[in-house]
Amino acid sequence: MLQDRRRDTIRALDESDRPHLYWHGVDGDGHVWLFETVIDSAGEYWPVRHAELGSDGLARTYSWRHIEDEHGFLAEGPIYPGDFGLNALTSEEFDTLWAALGG
Repeated sequence: MLQDRRRDTIRALDESDRPHLYWHGVDGDGHVWLFETVIDSAGEYWPVRHAELGSDGLARTYSWRHIEDEHGFLAEGPIYPGDFGLNALTSEEFDTLWAALGG
């Protein structure tokens, strides 16, 4: 099943020794976004964890353990932090925010 292959691929990236980078941003609608990305062999940033806090006040978290639900999903392709106006975080900052959002 495609979903299982996607989950396995994301898990392999997450558990790899490739560089993990952390990002956050806020969009014009007041959504707060968090991403943990892993750089693949082509130099692309693949999300392995993603959290958002919507303008509705609801937190949503996604990873290989929880790929999608009725509210959203973990990105299905690489992201480009500059395209989203994302700012870098340390792993500690990301982990604190991830935990605060229920991840």
